[in-house]
Amino acid sequence: MNTPGKKATIRDVARLAGVSYGTVSRYLNGSAHVSGDAAQRIAAAIKEAQYTPNNAARSLAQRRTLTVALIIQVESRETIVQSSVSSAMAGANQVLGDAGYQMVTVIANSEASTQRIAQLVQSDFADGYLLFSLSNDTSLEQTFLDTQRPVVGSEINESNQVKFPTVDFTNEEGQRSITQYLLNRGRTELLYVCGPGYSPSSLNRLRGFRAALGEQYHDENVYYADDWEITSGEMAVIAFQSKLDTADGIICANDNIAVGVINQLNRLGYRVPEDIAVTGFDDSPMAMLANPKLTTVRQDSELHGMTMAKLLLEMMSGKSVDRRHTVMLPTSIIKRQSA
Repeated sequence: MNTPGKKATIRDVARLAGVSYGTVSRYLNGSAHVSGDAAQRIAAAIKEAQYTPNNAARSLAQRRTLTVALIIQVESRETIVQSSVSSAMAGANQVLGDAGYQMVTVIANSEASTQRIAQLVQSDFADGYLLFSLSNDTSLEQTFLDTQRPVVGSEINESNQVKFPTVDFTNEEGQRSITQYLLNRGRTELLYVCGPGYSPSSLNRLRGFRAALGEQYHDENVYYADDWEITSGEMAVIAFQSKLDTADGIICANDNIAVGVINQLNRLGYRVPEDIAVTGFDDSPMAMLANPKLTTVRQDSELHGMTMAKLLLEMMSGKSVDRRHTVMLPTSIIKRQSA
């Protein structure tokens, strides 16, 4: 029995179970080298002694922090509040929390913040890293290539180069599919609003639009937005104004942009979809707030974060994963009233 007021120790557990200190230690660390009989006696002794493992000490001994860092690399602060980002964060946090890890989020959006994050990574402040990069900026790349801790990335860049195990969506296929959907419905005079050039997803989605059109693709029918926001969609329609009387569809790189396109078309007297069909990408909450409701490409952002976290947990548990390993999550067309 444990003395009242005195916290039980691992040696108390070993004495009650009739095993060595080392056997109890192996049991607590999840080692397979503990017999079934010994494990049962240790479990009973822990309960009798009301022993509580010192997780902090165990983590220190194992050089573990029980922390995973989600690094969000962005060019624009508005990107951070997009629903796709917050949903991915929630999904990752759920999986990691269930596994006993605390997720911390750090944002790289300037040269100074990038340098600070590099120093943190070099000090091994986390057991693993989720590199949620929404930018083609490679300034952090070498830092993560040099770390001995597992790293999982979130996007495949335009040239399909993979430096870390990566989980991404079929962005190119999704945009190609919804472009083909409009073509099949007789909408052949299509304009495209591309997302910002710093985003891998933006450029991959443009490739899908271009692939669907083939020889009918013309770069003068593409507007290159500076960001992912509603105002970029409004500005695109103004830039396309001389083409609107012959256009019968505008395909957009995300839902926010598509909402801006619809708003500006309405102001100019064009009906959606009767005159011009409009599509988005993401199936974010904005898609249901649009008037008319937005036909879009759905991607499950929460699943994105969950899948990244599960892969990272596998790597942290010792599973060998090739750096070029990729998981491509599916996209699908959600048909509503705008197209």
